[in-house]
Amino acid sequence: MGTSTSSKGPNNRSPLVPPWADVDGAGPGPEPTPNRFQGFRTSLGRFVATGDGEQMRKGLRAYAQTATGGSAVGPRRFGAMAQAGAGLFNTLNTLRANPANAPLNLAALAGRSTREVIEALVEALVPENGDADRIRVALNEALSSCLQGVEDFDFGTITDETLVELMVAYTALCVFEQVVLDSKDAFNKAESSERARAAEDELWVLVEAVTDKHLQPLLQNRVGVMTAADMQAAQMRAIEEVWREWEGY
Repeated sequence: MGTSTSSKGPNNRSPLVPPWADVDGAGPGPEPTPNRFQGFRTSLGRFVATGDGEQMRKGLRAYAQTATGGSAVGPRRFGAMAQAGAGLFNTLNTLRANPANAPLNLAALAGRSTREVIEALVEALVPENGDADRIRVALNEALSSCLQGVEDFDFGTITDETLVELMVAYTALCVFEQVVLDSKDAFNKAESSERARAAEDELWVLVEAVTDKHLQPLLQNRVGVMTAADMQAAQMRAIEEVWREWEGY
């Protein structure tokens, strides 16, 4: 994995839930704790510098508990990302079942190269908001990973298993991208670029595993009957469970 953005990330005064992520209308959350990122960034920086996995876990505990406001608030930061993920699911589910009802005439892409299909899907689904960059990266990487090796795309070959794999990958990427963004300069603590990449890879493996652990059971044997709203809710519930697990580290 590579860091997704050169942005310096939010500061201690940034709202826990920015306006564009407030899809449930519950507002920005409580007043952020002063220096809320300090413990997270310090511990993560130590992990990057030393490879000590306990420091990574300590950093994620601080991230869930303090930096993002706890499991009751922090997952709401992903509202717009989960909404875009639900749009991806709904689009692909419609394309495989009833292409004529697919949005934006994406059915015309059937038989085109997989790269063309991915680019069209991403352009159709990325919203214009403060999370657009992270959503774009997550969509691109999730689709590219799950459709690897498929040259000419046929929507009819999309299986329930493909959709489960895709949604787990997309959700995990959203969480990973946000953690990296919020880490500010923690990855600069590495003594070499190789160590920084290794630290990112280790963090990605953990994020992917914990997301899969909590999201996959919500999707297995259900995707065929799920609506976009169901998928959005499943992503949010899984992220809440991830936060609770991290709070317990």
